[in-house]
Amino acid sequence: MDRDGELLDKITKIPDFFGSVFLRDDLEDWNLAKDLGDFLSRILPDSDVMSHALLTRAYRHLGKLDEAREQLRECHNRISDRDLKLWEQDMFAKFLHEEQHLLSKPSV
Repeated sequence: MDRDGELLDKITKIPDFFGSVFLRDDLEDWNLAKDLGDFLSRILPDSDVMSHALLTRAYRHLGKLDEAREQLRECHNRISDRDLKLWEQDMFAKFLHEEQHLLSKPSV
């Protein structure tokens, strides 16, 4: 199995992976979220907001705060460039608010 296949296999074995990342902010392996964000950025380079959201949260948990802030800015840019569905607006509004708050603290 190739590296991308292994990544996707690992993610499918985690119950409610996206809930762990976006709803509860309690994923056990943030490197896995980072890898998925990198994968999505590679296959959907110009249109995907989700990849940058994954990278924002993963980098924050991995202690790479400058990278997390950069990815959060990219989320804002991508969201402002497209029409979001109502469920996307709700999810990303909460996410952006949470991450902005957490990344603005002096110590995370």
